[in-house]
Amino acid sequence: MKKQTFQLLTLCLLTMFAVSLAHAQSRITVKVPFNFLISHRTFPAGQYSVSSSRNQLTVQDSTGKQVFIGIANPVSGRRVGETGQVVFHCYDNRCFLSEFWTPTRDNGNQLLPSRYEAELAKHRRGMEFALLEQPQKKR
Repeated sequence: MKKQTFQLLTLCLLTMFAVSLAHAQSRITVKVPFNFLISHRTFPAGQYSVSSSRNQLTVQDSTGKQVFIGIANPVSGRRVGETGQVVFHCYDNRCFLSEFWTPTRDNGNQLLPSRYEAELAKHRRGMEFALLEQPQKKR
């Protein structure tokens, strides 16, 4: 009886681990050709990796340094095909990181607009700009 209980417990733990890995983290890398804002911080153009784990969004620069970690809400309704997308909302020459989509999940993640972005959106017409994941170099 103890052996069966141990086997069942082990199977349950392995199943929970597999499910958590499946939902754990999705990451895409994009080359952003313009300066952009996340919340109140401005970031220079360059290569960034964007990842999500549950409701947390993380942005890393090209050196792997985490430059942003924040809460993001789940969002649905966009099909990204075989590549992921990072979506920016732009007003004049100011672009804000808004959404993150991976090809491995049906739902994306959306950052709440900052006060600054919300104020710009009241007075200016915005444009959505989506960047596709950069193809990985084969070694």
